[in-house]
Amino acid sequence: MGSSSSILNRFPDLEALSRAAAQDLTTDIHEALHTQDRYTLALAGGSTPRRLYELLAAEAEGTLPWSRIHLFWGDERFVPFDHPNSNARMATDALVDAVPIPPDQVHPIPTHLASPDAAARAYAETLQRYFPDRSATFDTVLLGLGGDGHTASLFPETGTAEQRRTDEAWARAVTAPPRHEVSTRLTCTLPVLNGARRALFLVAGEGKQDALARVLDQTDSSLPAAQVHPRGTLLWYVDAAARPRSSE
Repeated sequence: MGSSSSILNRFPDLEALSRAAAQDLTTDIHEALHTQDRYTLALAGGSTPRRLYELLAAEAEGTLPWSRIHLFWGDERFVPFDHPNSNARMATDALVDAVPIPPDQVHPIPTHLASPDAAARAYAETLQRYFPDRSATFDTVLLGLGGDGHTASLFPETGTAEQRRTDEAWARAVTAPPRHEVSTRLTCTLPVLNGARRALFLVAGEGKQDALARVLDQTDSSLPAAQVHPRGTLLWYVDAAARPRSSE
């Protein structure tokens, strides 16, 4: 499993996984806000986190102080906000529109700009306004895991492991491999993700077993997901369908 700060949590299904993640986040938000003014959370896209967002919106694990929470995104597809594949649209439908969070505390990646590079530059500037440097960014970043070992929009084919680790940018426009539905993406770079105090992976569904085993067993350190090392705790929330056989 790696360092002692990495924790694997197993659940029978996505519902149980989502409820546990909601409880974890709710607890961490309340604890952190005893000693700091704001809580910064970077959201993930895809289908897996939607149920978590619905539970947070319903405050299933308790009331949250939305006036002190800032939402960011770890990555985005370069599509209009109202596009079905927009990460921001999914999170807005499931969470943002249902809670009393001030609009200026919601920071989607600006895909309305003329080019992916312009959007990446603008998002880097947004991040730099809220974080002094890349060594200390989000309180929690939510992440998913692809069957190819990608996370956020960091793909195995996009640069070498060393290039990802030493990337000087805060955000980048990238091209996803052809197997992915939307090719043009925007992503926070690995150093920005690793600047988070906590990284919380949500891994559900079939097709993830091999990639998850390679990351957890540290047999392929070149995979983007295997390179995620936050400054605090690395948490894995894994359902039965995604659980590698070697972890039984």
